Amino acid sequence: MSLLHMKIGEMVAVDAINVNSVLKQRLCAMGLTRDAHICVKHFGCFKSTVQIRINRSLIALRKDEARLIEVHPLVA
Repeated sequence: MSLLHMKIGEMVAVDAINVNSVLKQRLCAMGLTRDAHICVKHFGCFKSTVQIRINRSLIALRKDEARLIEVHPLVA
């Protein structure tokens, strides 16, 4: 399931990051790695952007980038 299919406020774990190597290095530097726990904070108009929280950082991703990040919901 991609990051775009999650709901606002939902906690998810990252399964795979299927982006090019340059972007993958940047995301990794910000803490977005496999098995990282993230929270979906906000969607832009028509889900054009996705704001996520990793640890204490907020990161905005474009729709095309978010579509390539595979996640699964965390069970409470």
